[in-house]
Amino acid sequence: MAQTNVDATNVGVGKPKVGGAVFIAPVGSKLPTDASSPLDPAFKCIGYISEDGITFTEERDSAELVAWGGDTVSSSQTSYKENVSFTPIETRPEVAKMEYGDDNVEVEAGKMHIKHTSAPLPEKALVCETVPNEKTVTRYVVERAKLTEKGDLALNDSDPLARECTFAALPGADGVTVHEYHAITGLTAE
Repeated sequence: MAQTNVDATNVGVGKPKVGGAVFIAPVGSKLPTDASSPLDPAFKCIGYISEDGITFTEERDSAELVAWGGDTVSSSQTSYKENVSFTPIETRPEVAKMEYGDDNVEVEAGKMHIKHTSAPLPEKALVCETVPNEKTVTRYVVERAKLTEKGDLALNDSDPLARECTFAALPGADGVTVHEYHAITGLTAE
């Protein structure tokens, strides 16, 4: 007989971890391999994220093989990509360096100068942390995140001074785009 039990305590939402939920580091930094170990000091918190949170988008394209007579007899995956999007809403050096590159941000006591240039941005390591419910902590680790798109910056009376940032999650050394780790109280091994 099929297992039919359900547990509402396994249901959760993508709440941010207290103290910061998005961290960025240079590629090659020591990556976490679980949901709860302390992050390497190379990872810097980028501060508050807009109320829209973080969005992971996966796309798989495929081509169908159609036989004489019109039957679809096979489908072959032709591409795969994953993106991570969020809008940092704090004005701070870590965000500026993420959006414009380390070499384009100068910080002095009480001052920050950001240079907008066409220079390609370096890949970064990215970690996103959430607390879906009271018994789970989830960590998403992207070994190679490349900023591919920035949204518009609206200067008005109601919107934060922020741009949505979209990163391509590129395959890491192991071919994985995103590692998703969960620490779940009470979970037993199968």
